[in-house]
Amino acid sequence: MSLAAKKPSSTDIEPDSGEKAIEDGIPRSAPRAPTAEVWAALTPAERDLAELALLTSETLEEIEERDAMAEGDTHLDAKMEIRDTLRAYYGRQGRSIYIGAEIKVFYPGEKGFTPDIIAVTDVKPGPRNSWMVSREGKGIELALEVHALGDRRKDTVENVKRYASLGISEYFVYDIPRASLKGYRLPKKGEGRGGYEVIRPKSGRHRSEVLDLELSLEGGRLRFYAGTAELVTTAELAAKLEQMVESAQARVEQEQERATQEQARATQEQARATQEQTRAEQACLRVSTAILTILRARGIAVDETTEQRVLGCSALPILDDWLARALTVTSAAELF
Repeated sequence: MSLAAKKPSSTDIEPDSGEKAIEDGIPRSAPRAPTAEVWAALTPAERDLAELALLTSETLEEIEERDAMAEGDTHLDAKMEIRDTLRAYYGRQGRSIYIGAEIKVFYPGEKGFTPDIIAVTDVKPGPRNSWMVSREGKGIELALEVHALGDRRKDTVENVKRYASLGISEYFVYDIPRASLKGYRLPKKGEGRGGYEVIRPKSGRHRSEVLDLELSLEGGRLRFYAGTAELVTTAELAAKLEQMVESAQARVEQEQERATQEQARATQEQARATQEQTRAEQACLRVSTAILTILRARGIAVDETTEQRVLGCSALPILDDWLARALTVTSAAELF
């Protein structure tokens, strides 16, 4: 069964009717994702083609949405910091949760939409081109919008209604210019009247049951807490690692400097010891020579054994004693 063989009404890969469908050659309205029934009837290859068609469609609605989303570096940096911080945290935890940023989401029979941040638990966290609910088998569980410029009503009013109607468990709005954070949660089954309930902060923190974390604004930035522990951002983690590396390098350099100094001191001590030994040997040689000279001058015979014993002695006190005796002995044997 091919997509080409299906009627637009059954595939829903056609713009909505009503107002002018095409303007300046560009479709006005974005196509809707296939319904659950249509998706189930498609082959894997046809599903890939359907997803590709949805992702590559260029409509006035999408152009306007993309232009509205161009909110500058402040917006982009905040989103990437949130995504990277959460991904790094759950990666360290080994938890199976998908965190995406600016990934298009398609619910069956609905137009696609692109939240700033999405989270889905108990799924593989690998990369995706889109979140196709029919393919993944479950809808997203958390959406987070970062507002910097543009239409605040879209984030604070329209999305509150739309995300609740789609069954997205939690929705947070992080408003940078107003330094505010709002949270919404669907009530448990059998509770409430439908739609979102506001998440009431406790001690300035909003609890997310999906993330199992608490969200808080501090210094105008969105921060996450696991219990009392604050999640460090990837930039902060990189800075901390860099600081640790620099500290380790400094310790290594200090140890190397200390070792160099110790080696220099050891070399100096060795040189002093060598000098002392040389002086001692020279002193012994002078005294030994004096002993032999005195004995011969006094006409006392000095055999080879006596000469070697005197010259071989390295104890200066003994040599001094022998020197004194050399002045009075009558034979070499009396010297010892």
